[in-house]
Amino acid sequence: MDVELIKSPIPIIMMVIYIAIVIWMAWYQGFSKKALERKKNQTFEDYLTGGKSRNAIIVFLITCVTFYSGTTFTGRVGFFYNFGVAGLNSVITCAATGLVMYFLSEKVWPIAKKYRLSTLPDIMELRYQSRYVKMLVSLIIVCFNIIWLITEIRTLGLAMNLASGGTLPIVVGSAIAFTIIIIYVATGGVNSVSMVDSFSACVMLGGSLMVLAYIISHFFGGSLGDMFHSAQEAASTLYAGETQASIFTLANSGDYNRPYWVSNVVLGTLVMLVYPSNFMSICLAKNVREVKKSSLATAASGIWLSIYGIFGACVLGAVAKGYTIQNPEAGLLELCSLGGNPIMLGLVCTFILAAALGTLDSTLISLSGLVSNDLITNVMHIRKGTPPVGADGIQSAEAIQQRVQRDAKKEVFRTRVIVVILGVIGFCFSLTDLPLLTLLTDMATNGMVLVTPTIAAGLFWKKATPHGAIASMVVAEAVYLGMYFSGIRYVWGGFFLGFPAIFCGIITIIVVSLATEKKFYEKHSAQTDIFKDFFIRGRVSAWIRENM
Repeated sequence: MDVELIKSPIPIIMMVIYIAIVIWMAWYQGFSKKALERKKNQTFEDYLTGGKSRNAIIVFLITCVTFYSGTTFTGRVGFFYNFGVAGLNSVITCAATGLVMYFLSEKVWPIAKKYRLSTLPDIMELRYQSRYVKMLVSLIIVCFNIIWLITEIRTLGLAMNLASGGTLPIVVGSAIAFTIIIIYVATGGVNSVSMVDSFSACVMLGGSLMVLAYIISHFFGGSLGDMFHSAQEAASTLYAGETQASIFTLANSGDYNRPYWVSNVVLGTLVMLVYPSNFMSICLAKNVREVKKSSLATAASGIWLSIYGIFGACVLGAVAKGYTIQNPEAGLLELCSLGGNPIMLGLVCTFILAAALGTLDSTLISLSGLVSNDLITNVMHIRKGTPPVGADGIQSAEAIQQRVQRDAKKEVFRTRVIVVILGVIGFCFSLTDLPLLTLLTDMATNGMVLVTPTIAAGLFWKKATPHGAIASMVVAEAVYLGMYFSGIRYVWGGFFLGFPAIFCGIITIIVVSLATEKKFYEKHSAQTDIFKDFFIRGRVSAWIRENM
């Protein structure tokens, strides 16, 4: 049956209320008396990581809302609609990432705290004693991570378009919402992001549960069994004869089969080791214990991510009931509109907007930090011949403090400007014709994961060298991009291109590092204590207790 979409002011009013609260939070963190006082002596570390002072609850909410992006309720719902459980990989990825962050915290947080570091490339500069490793790591992460920025911008407009009953164009809706994000990220930094994301996470988690209960009650009489049965019935009709005729089992063939699912789980977990927002979350915490508690909560929240699969099944089930869904990626929004309840439509639009904001602001600030600190400032240091962090071997808290404060105002101002520039660039790219949003994130996963051998070797292998790290990243990216642009999309029956590429990267870093490690470590004997910080457990934590 065809039902007219809701033409009611209630959904847009609800979104305006949410936006008004966000604007107040942005003003409080950016322009209140307390905020202006805080900015007087603000360093880049303060702007990007809040001086490493947040508790576990705040860190968890920020991490959670980053995982639950706006595309979770648009692109991933549409993917489940079309391809079934092959799209549920992020449920396991989120849980696995939380556990990985738990074990990484003991190594990453103390080093970042002691040396006052703010980004993952910062740590790689310290470990490899190379600004070129830092530059290449940040360049790869920025180039591929901006894809997530683009997909989330499109989601903003989609939510506002449906909330306005189609009167507000997607482009205009994206522009309005994203402008607000740019303003509060640029002015308030991570303080604004922390406050807005904590609020957005609560809106998203509570709102999604309420909408799910409404949809099952309204369309399926409150019966989960009827919903799943109707979803399978619709899938059998829509995809008759195709491999995904059953949406609840993984296909043996086709593009979205078992190898595809395994690829997403394995590479999706690995890529979170280099995802800048996750590293920012680790550095936000006030100690290792808070990171661990938030990591365990993040792992548990992975179970909740299965909600987008349930929403996808709801959309399919409604089709079996005779409803017409025009765009599966907007299926959840259309379903609430078809239900005839403007409050529910307003709620779903609002929590999708909240999820998109939560991902966009943390992605935007972390990417801007990388561009400012690890690309522009780093290149300036390379041109001046400035040695890497820790090159002098000095371990005093006073010396580290002087380094952080030396050009603090310039670095923070530069980052604020880059937030605006990067936001405009991302918005312009979002205006182009895009394929299925989930497929774009697959490309980002393949490209970013190839930095993992450099990160893992730097953190856990004593013989890793900058020569091996650079060679690994160059070879791995060349293999991936070479296959991609030659038209190859999957290998070995459906596995991602990232697998052969990362294998080449691992072999390269091992071979080159072994060939260069003796000469490198003899030349860098002055940094022996720094290298010990990476491999002697408890050494850095003891230093922090004594000196900070």
